[in-house]
Amino acid sequence: MKEALSSFDLRAVVKELQVFVGGRIDKVYHPRRDLLILSVRTPSEGKEFIHYCLGRWLYRSTKGQESAQQPSDFAMMLRKRIANARIIGIRQQGFERIAVISLEKDEQYELILELFAEGNIILAKGGEIVQPLISHTWKHRDVRARRELKFPPPVPDPAVISAGDLLSILKDSDTDMVRTLATRLNMGGRYSEEICARIGIDKKTLANGATPEDAGRVLTTIRDLQSEIDRSTKGLIILKNKVIEDVVPVGMRIYSGSAFEEFETFSAAIESYASRTPEPKKEKPKEATLELERLKRKLAQQEAAVMSLQDEGREAQLMGDFVFANYETVARALMAAKEKLAEVKELTEINGYLSYDPRTALLKVNVAGSKLQLDVKGSVESNAQRYYEQAKRARKKLEGVLAALDIAEKEIEAKGASEASAPQDAKKKHAPTKHFWFERFRWFISSEGALVLGGKDARTNDMLVKKHLETGDRYAHADVHGAPSVVVKMKEGITEQTLYEACEFAVATSRAWNAKIGSAAGYWVLPEQVSKTPQSGEALARGAFVIRGKRNYSSKIEIKLGVGEVRVEGQRKVMCAPEKSIRANSSRFVLIKPGDTDKNLIAKKLSDIFEVPIEEIQSILPPGDLRIVDQVGLTVT
Repeated sequence: MKEALSSFDLRAVVKELQVFVGGRIDKVYHPRRDLLILSVRTPSEGKEFIHYCLGRWLYRSTKGQESAQQPSDFAMMLRKRIANARIIGIRQQGFERIAVISLEKDEQYELILELFAEGNIILAKGGEIVQPLISHTWKHRDVRARRELKFPPPVPDPAVISAGDLLSILKDSDTDMVRTLATRLNMGGRYSEEICARIGIDKKTLANGATPEDAGRVLTTIRDLQSEIDRSTKGLIILKNKVIEDVVPVGMRIYSGSAFEEFETFSAAIESYASRTPEPKKEKPKEATLELERLKRKLAQQEAAVMSLQDEGREAQLMGDFVFANYETVARALMAAKEKLAEVKELTEINGYLSYDPRTALLKVNVAGSKLQLDVKGSVESNAQRYYEQAKRARKKLEGVLAALDIAEKEIEAKGASEASAPQDAKKKHAPTKHFWFERFRWFISSEGALVLGGKDARTNDMLVKKHLETGDRYAHADVHGAPSVVVKMKEGITEQTLYEACEFAVATSRAWNAKIGSAAGYWVLPEQVSKTPQSGEALARGAFVIRGKRNYSSKIEIKLGVGEVRVEGQRKVMCAPEKSIRANSSRFVLIKPGDTDKNLIAKKLSDIFEVPIEEIQSILPPGDLRIVDQVGLTVT
């Protein structure tokens, strides 16, 4: 059953919405957080409505909806800015699942409706975000008020891509044709199957075996389908055994022989389909759940403090080093400042001058492109030391926050586990799978067959490195405070791919998951670079290690993991691992990202699906709330 519009579907909808161009926004309704309705007046059509169901559906309708007694703040913001605005254009952003409504009032606005992931509504003006419904920081863009408007990195657009470019995409794939078209070209599963069916190739054919002729046929078929959608004036609901299965703007070969219902427009078909599709079930929060949410908000604040103190300490340390690296330039600036002050003269003539506060005797100057704050009463050494002291204070505060974080995480784990396990025990119990020695740690089997181990806490971090990091292995870590130690048990045939997966694992199981920062960097080193001996005058916390020498950094890594059923030494297990590893080892899995759903609720569902005790699922999930973003071979509701 389709749960949201695809890029092809959106193309058909945007075509039908063109009747509103030239009309004016009459009213804005926001009766629920996940529903936006625009009332539009046009000279030819009269009053009609645009319905947008957050992240799922977009369609034209003759039906409105009663306004909520108290309009939401977001609705009031939209009414203030775009009520009576003229619609000057409606377009699909490339081949993305994004519709953009261009508006003109006193100024020009863009109302952006996103139909991917959880969806979003963004009002922008002059290339800057006025207000989003949901604020979020992604790897490539910051969706917040007064930030630059950026769209997600574009997917290849069949309208402009060449056959050669498409061939390169297919050759670069490590999966079959249907999955490659669905994910790399943003077509969705059903339309990717339709492309394969129209060409007459097996959808499970490996994409990297494609020839230039194959790429040309795929591209021609895609464009033919687009043209067919552009010409269509109807909409179809596909039925299987009298149950709705799909809604499409054109007939499709993959549904040959299936019953269908025909509608005058694709929008009418979508409206009917959406009204008959059940909404995702929402459980009423219990008192224990509300307490859990309070603890999670507290944890999120502490996570933010960790990131802030980490940045503060790192920046102060770097600035102290920078002072010494530019010793002569800083010394000249301090000497010039002292001479000017002795003569009761202004300091503005000093090279790089920015500002001066006579109460604190702090001078701000630009040195080699960096802004320094210098105490004019001190020396180069004392100014560097002031930065080092600032870094030390930040690290000290960080230790306190990390200790508080450990306590908060244990409270959340205890409350969440008890709440999730009670109903589980009352309903059904699953037999445990065979327990392996490495399950005292986090673990996964890489796409190349290597065993990768990660610490769960300070104790297992220590144990992992001291007992299991051997000559020839590799040590990986995330460039984030509060990340686990990760050990790759190397063997013949292991390449950089496994080391990258280890970095992915380190990042995803670090505090970056709870912080929901979208991405972070990781690195790997040799065993001999890992030491428990700190620098002179410093101490190491339990579970922490010193890395000396060159670090082999990854690029910024998207925070995502998979949970799936695998075979380990002939035994069935459920594994949590980076996406490439899970795809290589499992045919039944889900992909997860940081989200807003209690991980224990997800654990209950996965426990029943994989038929293992909930404790086995809870022990492998990352440290925080999550959301399921994709699934293969499973049905998770």
